[in-house]
Amino acid sequence: LGKNLFFDPRLSGSGQISCASCHDPDLAFADGRTVSFGHERKSLKRNSPSILNTAFNRTLFWDGRAASLEAQAAGPLFAANEMASTPDQVQRTLGGNAEYRRLFAQAFRRSASAPISIEEVTTALAAFETSLISLNSRFDRYAHGDERALNDSEVRGWNSFRSFVGRCAQCHVPP
Repeated sequence: LGKNLFFDPRLSGSGQISCASCHDPDLAFADGRTVSFGHERKSLKRNSPSILNTAFNRTLFWDGRAASLEAQAAGPLFAANEMASTPDQVQRTLGGNAEYRRLFAQAFRRSASAPISIEEVTTALAAFETSLISLNSRFDRYAHGDERALNDSEVRGWNSFRSFVGRCAQCHVPP
């Protein structure tokens, strides 16, 4: 259910942007841009971070304003400059779709005729995001002792990330 929602552009105000528009699986669930685009393809202030391993984060968004994946899911969905949807539109869109009514009923163990709540939507999206775990990337292998998993440039980058000079690890706590 959460995966279906994540890739469904009908949740956006324009019907053209999905969560995957900014968190592309082919780009490690980021967008590969200097700054992301939102509603009407207008540039935003920041790029979209990867959501791989976000299940382990204590705060979300670049500024840490969300304390849960559920709160994070609602942010872009209802931000006027991002997906530009509204709770009413999301409920109408999903409630008008028999397959979504069936999936929500199954996931939340309730009648398919019950209205779909925004809490259920954000819970389903969060459940999908918690499944996006990196277990065997080259970095994972390096962190587990395979010194050949990263090239020299990547090792220098990792060392800079962790160092007093780079100070990246002060906010972006490594595993």
